[in-house]
Amino acid sequence: MRSSPLFSWLLATLAATACMVAAGPVPAQQAAGVASSIRYSGGDGLTLKKSIVIAGATNTREGEAAELDWIREHHPGATFQSRGRITGPPHYDVVTVKLANGALMDLHFDISGFFGK
Repeated sequence: MRSSPLFSWLLATLAATACMVAAGPVPAQQAAGVASSIRYSGGDGLTLKKSIVIAGATNTREGEAAELDWIREHHPGATFQSRGRITGPPHYDVVTVKLANGALMDLHFDISGFFGK
């Protein structure tokens, strides 16, 4: 059975992200290799309407690193499980994490500021 290119790309992206998370915390500024001024606004991310807005990321890699930084800061001990994308506009990432108590949580990030860059 032959898999689609999109499915192969998704698997590769998830594997690469999982490797980044396993390697430990990487500040968004370090991941991008340049000084950055990442800013967060919006809500707590528990729904799309209360999504966390990421501003100041200049590309997707920096923005995704900023998502993980926000998660580490607001949910210590949480581990990355998966990431899905809702394309719009606006564009969102839905990141599933496993909290320190074992519960799963979906966090919604508005990525319109850096999506596709």
